[in-house]
Amino acid sequence: MSNPAISIVMVDGSFRESFHSIRFFCSQTLPADQYELLWVEYYDRVNPALRAEIERFPQARLITVGQSGSYQPSQCFNAGIVAARGEVLVIPDADLVAERDLLEQVWREHEASARLVMYLYRYEEAQADHIAEITLEHLRAVCRLRYPMNCGACLTARKRWLLEINGYDHHPAFREHSHAHGNDVHARLKVLGLPIAWHPRIRLYHPWHPFTLTPARIAYARQVAVSNWRERALNPLAFMGIEPARNTPFPDELVAELDRLRAGNEATAGPSMGAPPRRPGIR
Repeated sequence: MSNPAISIVMVDGSFRESFHSIRFFCSQTLPADQYELLWVEYYDRVNPALRAEIERFPQARLITVGQSGSYQPSQCFNAGIVAARGEVLVIPDADLVAERDLLEQVWREHEASARLVMYLYRYEEAQADHIAEITLEHLRAVCRLRYPMNCGACLTARKRWLLEINGYDHHPAFREHSHAHGNDVHARLKVLGLPIAWHPRIRLYHPWHPFTLTPARIAYARQVAVSNWRERALNPLAFMGIEPARNTPFPDELVAELDRLRAGNEATAGPSMGAPPRRPGIR
């Protein structure tokens, strides 16, 4: 496959409990030679079950970033963006279930608007409704839209725009919670001046599983602070992104604001804080 229209980028840090998303995203009504699926693994080790699933589909390929230490998904996102051969990128959470015509619908929307950035809603299966077998029929019946503005559920945009903002940001400010990048990319694409839409009819389904990430309150407070600064400064570029030559300095005023948030969190931390709230961008 030399010139697919769409590239699907899914990221992993050897923590995925299931690889069911691959068969749903590789069983689309769009002809197989018109799209590709890239599974990007942060480390150099590969789960044999993952490799076997990838090998079932000619339009799927596996990329290893070969990193060590703590998982940083921004580096996986950027490796996928660079390697993608499609004009339009679809970047979903890697444990979602898709309808068979999802890519057809996404392509139709992006054909109609070259500047469009589009997000897709993620419908959730509750633990009480969970069954072991993952099927579209069951998920359609039980999943509900619980977190509408989840910027990390699924982003669709032309590759050129993600390159224009220098990709996802792997500055240390983004490392306190491993999937707190959705809001930041959303803010930067908005600052770039692109029209952003949430598709009202396309649905993605998220099966319940016991290890869904629950971010700490401080992690998302920091991401909100960064996004707010982006919008005030009209700065769409990553502090640390795909091309080091295009990186932008991390501003002193933002360093001070993040330090204040950290100090405030340490002063109030303890059992009385309760469970952290769910915020947009949760993966």
